[in-house]
Amino acid sequence: MILRQFLHTDPVAISYLFGCGGKAAAAVVDPVGEIASYLRAAQETGMRILSVIDTHIHADHLSAGRRLAEAAGAQYVMFAGAEAAQPFQGVRDGEVLELGNVSVEAIQRPRSRYSSWPMPSSAARRVRRRQTATTTSNAC
Repeated sequence: MILRQFLHTDPVAISYLFGCGGKAAAAVVDPVGEIASYLRAAQETGMRILSVIDTHIHADHLSAGRRLAEAAGAQYVMFAGAEAAQPFQGVRDGEVLELGNVSVEAIQRPRSRYSSWPMPSSAARRVRRRQTATTTSNAC
C-alpha cells in the first residue's frame, strides 16, 4: 500500500493519496489548492487516480476534487446524501471502494456543526488491506 499525506496551510487542510502500487490504483481524499501535486505524486508512485473523494462539503472547504477528477479521468465521490449541484458518485455507509488490493470503507458520521451532510470517515484511518493471498507480482 502506498500512502502520501499532503499538508496545506492556505487553506489549512490535510489531503491524502493512497492505493495499491502493484495494481497501479489510487484515490485522493479531500484535495485542495493546485491539483498538480496530486497528479505528480500519482505519476511518481506509478499509480493512476481512479477515485477522488470529498469527505465533506461546507463553505470554508474549497475542494479541488472536481477539477482533479476531471484531469485524472477519475470518478468524483461524495457521500450519497450530499446536496451538490454537480454530478458525483454517491456512496452510502458501509460501501467499499476497491483500489487493487487496498480498499476504503465509507463510514457515516453524525452531522457536525461544520457540515450539513453525513460524511464518510477520513480514508487514511479506514484504509485496510484486503485479506487475500497475493503474489509478488500483484501485491501492494
